[in-house]
Amino acid sequence: MIAEAPISAIAVPAQASPATTPARLAGSLATHSKLAAELAQERHTALELQRAILPLHDEPFDLAGLRVAARYLPASRASRVGGDWYITADMPDGTVLIAIGDVGGHGLAAAAGMARLRGALAGLAFTGEPPDRLVGWLNDLVWHVAAEHTATVIVGFFDPGTRVLTWAQAGHPPPVLARAGRAMPLDPPRGIVLGAGKERYEVATAPLQPGDLLLLYTDGLVERRDCGVDDGVASLVSAVRGAREPERAISAALSACDCADTDDDACVVALAVR
Repeated sequence: MIAEAPISAIAVPAQASPATTPARLAGSLATHSKLAAELAQERHTALELQRAILPLHDEPFDLAGLRVAARYLPASRASRVGGDWYITADMPDGTVLIAIGDVGGHGLAAAAGMARLRGALAGLAFTGEPPDRLVGWLNDLVWHVAAEHTATVIVGFFDPGTRVLTWAQAGHPPPVLARAGRAMPLDPPRGIVLGAGKERYEVATAPLQPGDLLLLYTDGLVERRDCGVDDGVASLVSAVRGAREPERAISAALSACDCADTDDDACVVALAVR
């Protein structure tokens, strides 16, 4: 008769978990390193594209009847590059083209969409068509050519002779007008987000006065995880109340909206009426 050994005395060969074997660990680290390198390269490419297309101004500059300051702010997350853009340019007919936009998403695809929309508007503006027609054409572009994107935009023309801003928008936060110690958002004309449908865009006019300051911005300035857009806009309006110099208005806006802690890019353009 063979005596049975106690269960506790039976030696069981140790088996390493497949997830912790050296070969698997090395493979996981290699995959992680490769992915990190690919993301870093995509971010670098997106940033270079953004910088090539979007002019950055360190100092205020003059256009017909306007003093202008602009600021582009990257997201606080190092891996996030967005599709924010703007245009301010003197036109052949004496007006000033003013535009700001935001392509949905992040990374190289958003930067490429930004380049497509900004380039298209820069060319279409020379047709002399009104802002609502231009925004409608941009909607057609997104709808038929870049259906994977949605985007918001404001397009306007400022006439330095009459000091009237004529503008249209597609789902974009309205500009803030600061005048005589007060500030408020402009009433926006009707217009849905680019790529969201085929509705007609409307146009609005805003008579401006010497000393007025107009602030255009993308939603990255006013939108946070812990508060709604309306609260962000209210903080912005309070910050720029009484502002007359564009660079000071931007500094006040950035301070009030706490742009050091955001997951989205932001673009801000301030225009002082001379």
